[in-house]
Amino acid sequence: MTRESAGAASAPSDRCSRCGAPFTCGMQAGLPECWCARLPPLARAPDAAAGCYCPACLASLLAAAPPTDGTAARHG
Repeated sequence: MTRESAGAASAPSDRCSRCGAPFTCGMQAGLPECWCARLPPLARAPDAAAGCYCPACLASLLAAAPPTDGTAARHG
């Protein structure tokens, strides 16, 4: 990771559509992959116009959601 990409990863680039907290969206920051790509998908994703969830809200929503298939159970 270069110094420029490390700086981009640490600076908040978005606000959570659920709680308003600032966080870094890898796609908005120009990174090759976002942190959320490593997590199981939600059964219902946020509207693209509404934006994304921060790590805390996404973790909370994933914990409360029933698994959609066997992959979600591996991360618990």
